[in-house]
Amino acid sequence: MVIAELDQLEAKIRTAGELLTSLRDGKRALELESQELRERVRSLEAEVARRESEDLKPRLTSLEEERAALIEERRLVAKRVEDLLAKFSQLEKSLHA
Repeated sequence: MVIAELDQLEAKIRTAGELLTSLRDGKRALELESQELRERVRSLEAEVARRESEDLKPRLTSLEEERAALIEERRLVAKRVEDLLAKFSQLEKSLHA
């Protein structure tokens, strides 16, 4: 009777040991998969950031061109105002002469 109980206990211990080994192996596999997934997420985040940057380049170029055009327009307006002021000054001098 005692031997049968010891055999049952030994079988249960062996089963528990196998289960523990299986769980450890599963844990290792999950940790590896988790690490791979983290690296994949980092890679995808970098890819998204790169694509967003590329998507913004045409908009940035367009804004830079618009800015340059506005600066040129401002320069032309300032030149016209200077010319008009010079003409007014000449008219004023000719009226007082």
